[in-house]
Amino acid sequence: MGRSGVGKTTLLKIMAGILKPEKGYVRVLGCITHTGCFNSLRGRIAYIPQNLGLVEGESALYNVLLAKAPSKPLRFMAGLWGSDDLSEALEALKMVGLGGKARSRVDRLSGGERQRVAIARAILQRAEILLADEPVSNLDLDTAEDIAKLMVGLKSKGLTIIAVMHDKWLTSKYFDKIYLLDGGILREAV
Repeated sequence: MGRSGVGKTTLLKIMAGILKPEKGYVRVLGCITHTGCFNSLRGRIAYIPQNLGLVEGESALYNVLLAKAPSKPLRFMAGLWGSDDLSEALEALKMVGLGGKARSRVDRLSGGERQRVAIARAILQRAEILLADEPVSNLDLDTAEDIAKLMVGLKSKGLTIIAVMHDKWLTSKYFDKIYLLDGGILREAV
């Protein structure tokens, strides 16, 4: 948590290896970002940006299957997914309550449904860490609470979740550790 513009998104992007720190270093899963060691971890870290990173005009299923693209680039480029890939992606969509929307275009889904597609993609990636940038922003309270519950459910399955949040009530209700970023210093909230 923290005020707008203090660097929360920047910190997440550094942790995801998207940006390089201007000074010092960040260590994730024992590796310093932007090193060969960290490059080997990329599949173990899922990142959901504020804009969700979905491919507009494509189906929810296609967007979830993108989690497999780095490990199966030829299948991705040819659009030829194995039945195992498809069944795993469909299962991930079912886990987030979108089993019936697999063939729906993401640009025709609600904000909460789009958020769930992004989370299903992270599930299929089988990451150890989920970095989520404002995963409940622009959602009504009920949908935001559903997304928070879903994320807590993933946490109970061993996934570490680091999320930038602005809603103090929702954050304190569903997340066990809350940190504040202020003046470049990250500290645990009391």
